[in-house]
Amino acid sequence: MAITTANLTKTFRIFKRDAGLKGALKSFFHRKYENFTALSDVSLEIGDGEIVGILGENGAGKTTLIKLMVGLLHPTDGNVLINGFTPWERKNQFLRRISVVMGQKNQLWWDIPASESFLLNQKIYGLEDDQYKQTLGELVDLLGVQEKLNVQVRRLSLGERMKMEIIAALLHRPEIILLDEPTIGLDVIAQSKIRDFVKYYNEQHRSTFLITSHYMNDIQEMCKRVVVIHKGKKFYDGNFDILVNRVNPVRKLTFEFVDLPDGEILQALQKEFVYKLDSNFLTAELRGDDMNQFMSRLFTMNTPRSFSLEELPVEETMKSFFANPEKFIKGLG
Repeated sequence: MAITTANLTKTFRIFKRDAGLKGALKSFFHRKYENFTALSDVSLEIGDGEIVGILGENGAGKTTLIKLMVGLLHPTDGNVLINGFTPWERKNQFLRRISVVMGQKNQLWWDIPASESFLLNQKIYGLEDDQYKQTLGELVDLLGVQEKLNVQVRRLSLGERMKMEIIAALLHRPEIILLDEPTIGLDVIAQSKIRDFVKYYNEQHRSTFLITSHYMNDIQEMCKRVVVIHKGKKFYDGNFDILVNRVNPVRKLTFEFVDLPDGEILQALQKEFVYKLDSNFLTAELRGDDMNQFMSRLFTMNTPRSFSLEELPVEETMKSFFANPEKFIKGLG
């Protein structure tokens, strides 16, 4: 396994005080603390070459999990193994096999071109010139940033900076890449290019990706498997499409009649199914088997001029899920 966590728990001790001068004076003589559990008993197994999405609301514990995996935090309880290494021991062999990109953190020097930071990374990881040039050339071509290499990082757009951050993270060809909100704040074109890059890079190099994102399109396009974390606990670990269908199995049908059927036929149909009819256009939102039966009846009645069948938006589906995850998790494998 590329990544294994066993009963992983992380608790923080948080200082609290009342607002205002009175609260400040009171806390000076008598400090109040409380324990906050960011992660509780999280166990995972992620295989080589997988792309796994980590889902959860703000404060669910996603970033804490990432930081534990790269050794930036020590767990309160439990254990993490990354390719057989314990992250917080920070061994060189471990650091050469892993990389992390955080959408809200910069690793590149702000006032110099990205190409200068890349050279620094070459020295840090002891990369041979031939290997460095080959890897850099491949990544620059894939992400289309050749013309921006010698531009100050501060003068790059947000999307261009994120691409440079990804290049910096992959120069030493890590086996495991952790992406924390890699498309946050990016426009739809930049988001799409980064998604395509991750999928292509995974196919070519069989690298393992662990991705957190609030954009459901990121997860839908890149990850077959997702892990849902809610209030620090693992709620679901499995296929993303199964989760979406469990939360909202409804599909929307739009059916355009060439000739409108007899009124009595439509009335009989309406006793079995709920639909709307506007001129020659019929629309319905039904669940799996009901939709299949409904479409079968329609095609028996009439050949359509046009029809479309679509899933309801994933963003709306997952919004419903996070509003009450306990309602949907029961019975999921």
